[in-house]
Amino acid sequence: MTEDNELANIKKKKLEELMKRQQEILTPKPKTVIEVFTSPTCPHCPRALSMARDLATQMPGLQVFEISTATPQGFAKAALYGVKAVPMVFINHKRAFTGAPPSIEALRQALKG
Repeated sequence: MTEDNELANIKKKKLEELMKRQQEILTPKPKTVIEVFTSPTCPHCPRALSMARDLATQMPGLQVFEISTATPQGFAKAALYGVKAVPMVFINHKRAFTGAPPSIEALRQALKG
């Protein structure tokens, strides 16, 4: 009888492990989001956006969004975030750079921090 209980416990444990592993596979992993606030007349915005997009090609799971302050939606989001100058770069909704990042490596380091 104890062998049956041990076998049942082993089966139960294995089933729980399989279910946990399946849940991990099905649960989407959190993505890192870079938001670059831009303006059509800004001479530095294209470089900031280009760096973010280049980095996204090198790092899976990184999403880049350009938010133009020239649109009503972009203007509203800029007001919500307190953006007063462009370009301004946010990583996961936290301000990372005012102005273009000095280099793609500086942007990469900001993602880690």
